[in-house]
Amino acid sequence: MKEKSTKEKVLDILMENANTYVSGEKLASKLYVTRAGIWKAVSSLRNEGYSITSVTNRGYMLQIDGDPIRLSFIEKALKVRSGKQEYPAAFSPKIYHFETVGSTNTEAVNRKNERDILIIADEQTNGRGRKGRSFYSPKDTGLYFSLLTHPHLSFDESSYLTCAAAEAVVNAIHDETGLKAGIKWMNDIFLGNKKVAGILTETTGSFEEKYPEFVIVGIGINVYPLPKDNPAKSAGSLMKKGEPVENLRNRLLIRTLVYFDRYFMDLQNGQKSFLEGYRNHSNLIGKYVRINDEQSPRRKNDYALVEGIDDKCRLIVRFDDGREESLKGTEVSVVRY
Repeated sequence: MKEKSTKEKVLDILMENANTYVSGEKLASKLYVTRAGIWKAVSSLRNEGYSITSVTNRGYMLQIDGDPIRLSFIEKALKVRSGKQEYPAAFSPKIYHFETVGSTNTEAVNRKNERDILIIADEQTNGRGRKGRSFYSPKDTGLYFSLLTHPHLSFDESSYLTCAAAEAVVNAIHDETGLKAGIKWMNDIFLGNKKVAGILTETTGSFEEKYPEFVIVGIGINVYPLPKDNPAKSAGSLMKKGEPVENLRNRLLIRTLVYFDRYFMDLQNGQKSFLEGYRNHSNLIGKYVRINDEQSPRRKNDYALVEGIDDKCRLIVRFDDGREESLKGTEVSVVRY
C-alpha cells in the first residue's frame, strides 16, 4: 500500500479532531516532520478548499459544518484491538464511502466477491426496505450503511442476523445518545410511535448448499429530523433538532458494528447472545396485533395477543380462540384503540 503523504496525514489528524485546535508542535512531533513542513501541508490543504484556521499558541483547526462521515476516524476505530480502548475489537472490513448511491445493499452486491466490506453513503436515492418498500434516505440527515460478509452460518442461522443487527442498533443508540429505543419485530427500531431505523438483511445462495454465498445487512438510521416535505410521514429521528452533534453518525456506526461483531461471532459459535436483549427491547410483547399475512388470505385479518419471542426469533402469539402460534417472516401491526 502506498505511504500517505504528509499532507494526507495532517488532514487525517485534523479530521479526527475537527472543530478543535491541534498544536503545530504536536503535529510535527507525531509525523516526524518540521513545523515548516506542517505549514506547507496546511497551506496545500487550504488551496484545495479545506477551511483551516490557525491561532498562535493554539495551532490549527479544521472547521467542519454538520456531522460528516469521517473515514479516517472509522478506519482507525475498526482497527483497534485492545479492550482498554474506547472501541473494543470489531470488524476490519474494507470500507467504501459514497456521497450518493442508489442503495448501499446494491453497492455491496456489486462487490460480492470481496471478503468483508462496509458500504457507507451520505444519501440513498433508492433506499430499500422489506417487501420491496422504500427507505427514505436524504442527504446528511441519516446514517446509511451495509455490511457484506461470508458467514459460516446455515440459511436458518443467517436469518438471526436481522434480529442481532436490531439489538446492536438499539444498544448503540443508547450508548451514544442515552435514548431508549424499542424493536418492532423483527427489523424496525422505534422511539415512541415513530420509526427511527430499519434493517434489511439479504441472503444469497443455493438452498442445495448448506451455507449462503454471502449475507448483506443493510441499516438505515434517521439521526436528524427529515425534511418537512418527506414522504415518510410516520418516520421520526433520534435528534429532535437539526443542529449536528459532533461526530455522532460516526460513533453510532462504530458502536453498532462493535455490538454486531460480538453477536455475529457468538452466532458462529452456536450462541445467541443477542436474544435476551432483543426480547427485552421488544415493543410488541403484551400488545394486541393484526397479522398482515399476504401469503395467506385466510389469516390476513387475524388478530392475536403477542406473548413473547421464541428461541428461533419467531413471534409467539395467542389468538382469541386460544390457539398459540409462532410467526416467522409475517408482518404485524399494533391495534390502536
